[in-house]
Amino acid sequence: MSKEFSKELDIEKILDNMRNLRDIRNEKIVSDILINPAIDKQEEREKFLKSSKVIDVKYLGKIPFEEEIDGEKVKTEKDIYMLIEQKLDKKGNIIEIERFITEDGEFLAGNNRSDNYNVLMLLEKYKDREDLALSLQELDHKGILDLNEIENDRIVEIARTLGLSVEDVEALSEIDLQQEIEDRIKEKTEKGISLEKQARTEKDEDGKETLTKKQVDKISTKTEIETDEKVTDKETISQLFGVQDKKYKKIAVVCSSNLKDNKDNTRFSFVGIKEDGSAEKIDTLEQRYGKNPTKKIESINRDGSEIKEEQVQSIFQVKGRKEEQVAVRIGTMGTIETSLVRTPRQDNSKAISIPIATHNTKYTTRETRKLMNKHKNPSVKEETERIENHREIGDTDKDITLKDIDDNPYNDTHHHMKESNGRENNNLDYAVNEVLERKPELAYTYNKKDVMQFALKELNSRENS
Repeated sequence: MSKEFSKELDIEKILDNMRNLRDIRNEKIVSDILINPAIDKQEEREKFLKSSKVIDVKYLGKIPFEEEIDGEKVKTEKDIYMLIEQKLDKKGNIIEIERFITEDGEFLAGNNRSDNYNVLMLLEKYKDREDLALSLQELDHKGILDLNEIENDRIVEIARTLGLSVEDVEALSEIDLQQEIEDRIKEKTEKGISLEKQARTEKDEDGKETLTKKQVDKISTKTEIETDEKVTDKETISQLFGVQDKKYKKIAVVCSSNLKDNKDNTRFSFVGIKEDGSAEKIDTLEQRYGKNPTKKIESINRDGSEIKEEQVQSIFQVKGRKEEQVAVRIGTMGTIETSLVRTPRQDNSKAISIPIATHNTKYTTRETRKLMNKHKNPSVKEETERIENHREIGDTDKDITLKDIDDNPYNDTHHHMKESNGRENNNLDYAVNEVLERKPELAYTYNKKDVMQFALKELNSRENS
């Protein structure tokens, strides 16, 4: 890090808060532009979307704060952040606005820094709170922590660790090893970074390599993977990687075409980030299947509502693990997407994967993670075979869900009937719907699930008779 900070500051927590506040605000900016009836022409809309965004976030410190809780006024302290927002004024000129926000996202005051008056305008409900205005004014507006500076330092440190120059880092995601996944429910909309190779670096006053503004802008929309909660329903990413004793704050997944000591020509590498911001390469993962893996992976989405076959760009074997792997690819929005892969020991050509939650996607559900728990589900061979059976019958990706391949026969979203020749088809759902349509009186007593279970029971008894 380029600055010395008080040990009382939880830098990683503040960093996460700064990114969250930035992402939430960026989402609101985009939403407001898209629904604004005054911006109805596509060309004008694109101009506003391109020019309007949060360009930096600063942590300013704590102020005394009085709020009403259950009808009583309570005195406390609040962390204050300043979002620096770029937007277009009515004349089409770019201006910068300072927005003063609490740790929980409440807007307190704003300042148009482009008019040079430096006057804080409090939110309407706080307009008579001179004490609040004074507390905000007395904060150091240069910031105790600056998001752009932290991002810059981290990229430089990761590049140094991997023997790369900053411009060689084409994309980056971070795995957060401290965040409680089930406590984080907000979906972030800003998508990844793609640092252009031709972008130049600059030198600061101390001769330290820093990023150009263009690079910083891209870094400020970097995604994170929030994972040191559960990647299965029991195991954390740090446990899976075997690095829990390292006490990393985060794990960065780096994409570069110029990685050193790259025996398998993979573009991806994993780096552990410590509390002081220093980094070291993680050596518990081994690249598998070459530069262009052909391994068939059935990818289950975050809530198990869809299963589709995907191609990944790199697969890493976890040392000491026979079935668990980590797949990595660059997604359609330029973000690094990682997933946990399980392969049946009996057939290494097949695999099932679930996403490792990222900063810009929702977290995987407990039922989805439970499938990957090898202690509760020792083999995924049955699941891969069930997926193949559905595909052979003609089911598409959207037809197959987690419920259709798990061990519970009564929660399937649809069922297939066996014909006299032993083949299966999709007619059972159609038949049940026909029964309910032709016998509407049944619907007063039975729902579709009841009729379906009765039909399955009858079919099974006939097969066994």
